[in-house]
Amino acid sequence: MAYNVLSVIPARKGSKGIPRKNLRQLGEDPLVAHAIKKSKKSNWIDHVALTTDSQEIAQIGRQYGVDTIIDRPTRLATDEIPLAPVIEHAFEEVDHEFHYVLCFQPTAPLVSVDSIDEGIEAGIDSNADSVVFVRDSTHIYWRDGENGYEPVASDRKNRQQMDEIYQEIGIFLSENHIVRQGRRVGDSSEFYEVGMYEGIDIDTYADWILAESQLQRKQVLYRLIGNGNAGTGHVYRGITIADRLFEHDVLFAVEATEDLAIEKLEESNYDYQIFENEPSFLDYVRSTQPDVVANDILDTSAEYIKSLKEYTSRVVNFEDLGAGTDHADAVINALYEHSNPPENHYFGFKYFCLRNEFRYADPRTAIPSVERIMISFGGTDENNLTAKTLRALSDLDHELHLDVVLGLGYTDQGSLDSVTATYPPNISVEINQNVQSMAEHMEQADLLITSNGRTLYEAGSLNVPVISIAQNHREQKHPYAHISRGVLFLGQAEYVTEENVRTAVEEYVTEREKRETMREALEGHDITNGVERIKQIMFNQNNAD
Repeated sequence: MAYNVLSVIPARKGSKGIPRKNLRQLGEDPLVAHAIKKSKKSNWIDHVALTTDSQEIAQIGRQYGVDTIIDRPTRLATDEIPLAPVIEHAFEEVDHEFHYVLCFQPTAPLVSVDSIDEGIEAGIDSNADSVVFVRDSTHIYWRDGENGYEPVASDRKNRQQMDEIYQEIGIFLSENHIVRQGRRVGDSSEFYEVGMYEGIDIDTYADWILAESQLQRKQVLYRLIGNGNAGTGHVYRGITIADRLFEHDVLFAVEATEDLAIEKLEESNYDYQIFENEPSFLDYVRSTQPDVVANDILDTSAEYIKSLKEYTSRVVNFEDLGAGTDHADAVINALYEHSNPPENHYFGFKYFCLRNEFRYADPRTAIPSVERIMISFGGTDENNLTAKTLRALSDLDHELHLDVVLGLGYTDQGSLDSVTATYPPNISVEINQNVQSMAEHMEQADLLITSNGRTLYEAGSLNVPVISIAQNHREQKHPYAHISRGVLFLGQAEYVTEENVRTAVEEYVTEREKRETMREALEGHDITNGVERIKQIMFNQNNAD
């Protein structure tokens, strides 16, 4: 039988930095077992040898199916001995002839099988006598020179502008004549660069913790919408969740028609991919098989969710009222309350995804008087409730500032100008669109007038009382406005008159006790921790309540 590539795994018992390092469990396997498993899965490696001075490590080698276990002599198992003679000894002990020897140190457990194969293939194709596996380590470094500490580089540059510096990760491929010469690297060597986390080299406990966290990382594919009709609530929720998922990788997915979503994702610097349609998205899921697929696209079909379930272990939907809810692993709907929700369905304000800007804003502790009213109906404001509200408040006999925040899809500002032109001097009006921080506006408000969407919860997190109007039948069914005494719900847009709005505001402005009752009611709702509950649901941690 012809053998071409030998993998030699050196694993002695005398580790000092992390005692018994090679025997300790990293993820589901002992550290040394990661190198064994990946060597055995390689398409290029023909034989796997473990060289060790430990009977315990040798036993692990047998359990994980190494081809040869080499009893390393004591003279080659001390701290002072470099690796080259250890590999040379192992090569001589194996009862086969190999053209290449791969030194695979257990301290590089995260290198993928694909990277191992690509590195070997690159060395063979280039006729290099050795391949050094490295990772990028480009940074500003200092050294102790004759005149004290001095920078290694002569000029200071941003990292992206510096010449690359590479770090060995403990994996080398060498032709057999290099090994016989007692060397690890030949004169015509190649570099094979692995990713930053693949190249973690475990020498310290900090390295170990980092490697452990990488093994636990999951791939999340988050599909969302964001356009003139749907607004930006879906994309803001996705970004807010991603901001709290340091331990996992998130890729957003949008269709080309979702212009506002693409704009906001571009601003956020998160990775996203544009798909032509739903079938092309399903093709991508089929090819990548992510750990979690999140759908933030409103109602889904049963056929779509069942297709997803063939290629991912968990599907989580947001604000879904479609037939797909019967097949998703979890459905999260903060905009609805349910006294007896179906299994794996999570309803109510406890699951609202509060943006960071509201988490760090200051909630209202009292509203002694009403001087500033915020008006914000978001999206396209399909019924132009902004204009209706401004008309309703145009003759109030109070000193007021009206802070109007328009949705990104709103296009009828001319109708507002004609209304505000007739306003009396006791009421000032400021109109903004595409504001940088909704929280900054809201925390200054003594009252918010808005629709029956996510803005209710944002106001609730800041203890700002609300007068709400539903834009449509779907919003009419959002019950937070009905169950919260901090919200005065006036009804669906087509049935709400300007007089209704004016009367509600007049009563709020003049009745301090009513204002305080509404504000205190909002204090009892834990909206701030909704993202943590959502994370637990997404990864099936079973303690979302």
